Amino acid sequence: MHIKKYILVFMVFLSVMAYGEVKSYNLTNETNLKLFLVDFINREYKLTTGKDLKSDRKVLLTESILTASKEFNISPLLIASIIDIETSFRNVIGKYGEVGYMQIRPATAKYIVEMYIETFKKYDYDNLNLEWIKQRLLYDPKYNILVGTAYLEYLKELHGDITHAIGWYNGGGNSYYLDKVVYKIAQMTIEYPII
Repeated sequence: MHIKKYILVFMVFLSVMAYGEVKSYNLTNETNLKLFLVDFINREYKLTTGKDLKSDRKVLLTESILTASKEFNISPLLIASIIDIETSFRNVIGKYGEVGYMQIRPATAKYIVEMYIETFKKYDYDNLNLEWIKQRLLYDPKYNILVGTAYLEYLKELHGDITHAIGWYNGGGNSYYLDKVVYKIAQMTIEYPII
């Protein structure tokens, strides 16, 4: 049983890592990916809240995920999985001060923006005032998703690979969170074979 689980984990991560090496999408793949993300985001949000997410918010989240994916060379499926696990695409404040879709603490966000300041300058997101960061994390999905993805990139650089980075994203450094993310990605690829 454990061997099958690890084979599945290995296959999913090979596909995620292979996808992550491609910095741009061709039109057909990007169109399919956008359609998938819009549908997936709405479905997961609706499962949690019982109502549809507003169309403009679905588009904004999709565009933000794709922008962050291209900027940090991380699979949009991985980013969407983390957002779904963290908040089910709800913009919330966590019980330990984590903010927004990717549940980032403002102090962590400040550190990450400092680490990748040139990237954040491109989007006019180089303000390092903690109150500004907290407000931006909560009210600007693009900023929140860029910071969360940059944090994942930072963890990847720190721990040597994406699997360890995912394990540390939620602070645990263990395989429990990694297993949840892998399961979510596997679920996506089974339910949406066009991606």
